[in-house]
Amino acid sequence: MKKFNLSIALLLTATLLQANSQKSSTTTLADALSNGTVSGQIRAGYISINPKFVGDPTLNSTAIGGQLKYQSDKLYGLNFGVAFYISQSIDALTNSGDDGAINDELFGETGHYTLLAQAYVDYEYENFQLRIGRQLIDTPYAESDDIRMTPNTFEALIATYNYEDFTFWGGCFTRWQGPDAGSYEFEDLTEDGDSVTLLATTYADDTIETSLWYYYAEHMAHIFYGDIASHSMLGEFKFTGALQVASQSEIDDSGIDASLYGAKAEVEYAGVTLGLAYNRLRVDATKEYFCGFGGGVGFINMFEMTAGVFTAQQSASGYKATLRYDFEVLGVDGLSITYDYGHFKGDREYEENEHNLILAYAPSQHWDIELLYDSIDDREKNIAQDSLGSQIDYSLDRVFARLNYNF
Repeated sequence: MKKFNLSIALLLTATLLQANSQKSSTTTLADALSNGTVSGQIRAGYISINPKFVGDPTLNSTAIGGQLKYQSDKLYGLNFGVAFYISQSIDALTNSGDDGAINDELFGETGHYTLLAQAYVDYEYENFQLRIGRQLIDTPYAESDDIRMTPNTFEALIATYNYEDFTFWGGCFTRWQGPDAGSYEFEDLTEDGDSVTLLATTYADDTIETSLWYYYAEHMAHIFYGDIASHSMLGEFKFTGALQVASQSEIDDSGIDASLYGAKAEVEYAGVTLGLAYNRLRVDATKEYFCGFGGGVGFINMFEMTAGVFTAQQSASGYKATLRYDFEVLGVDGLSITYDYGHFKGDREYEENEHNLILAYAPSQHWDIELLYDSIDDREKNIAQDSLGSQIDYSLDRVFARLNYNF
């Protein structure tokens, strides 16, 4: 299946509406529209990148934007939603280098974007849900990953069925947009416009969370992923442990063929959380690991580096240590500070340390602020490339801030 067939989606929607038309006649279309909800977010963002490579300028970018969403009420189990994503550069607070280049991560190449990022029809019947169209998706290898001004969204069909503590998934998606896509216009997931099919089951109760996922990425790879996490209490101590594994096998000599293994452990007491995570990736010399459409699954993922970044034709490993403090124990609700240290190393080349310091404060359900300091140390000074293709030092310091008003 190369493209999402809108006529099939509309026919399926009409069929579901007809199937339910005998079950309820108390709600009219006018009621469903007038009882719909409007929600959204106003966001201001700032990013400053200071490369440590001699000659590269510090680039500062500032933007204002957000989201505006309308979702209708249910009519025979059906409703629809639309959401516009917007970002606009504040030119007076955005600078450029000597060559005129700017950091466009917050607002795209043109300095602004306005996008119909969500446009879906949703159907619910008892424990079954089906959503068709542009939508948010959060799965291991395809996720919203809200890391800049607005998140990734996908053109997809996603169905879920809940049975007690289990959820069963099935779906197909073909196009996406967002910060990880590198574009704020919908583009094909792959160069050939191929689709990605998803099957999965998840389980969650008070102590155990586990999931199994299968992705068929047409002409790319079979991807299997599984994880399990356990939560327990010992007096006032809370313990969390988790394992993850992924296997990727290539299709049509795509070059994607790898395995991922991971483990993490956390202990929380009196507002303090200590954590340690580890990932190992095994990749043949002529192959690579596919990180997915979004931030990826690694337990060691940081603000910049993620599991899989060094795995073009080599294996790699990394670990992450976490220290977090929640000020709620001192009577300051919504305030926390987190320090993450990550170390990443390829088996043949590339080695990097990263430090993340994150301050988060949500004084109410409407307001929140995030402030991040990120420092990258390219140990071998060879991760990035200059305009001539020569390897250079990728070390940098970054400050990123977001102020959100949710309504």
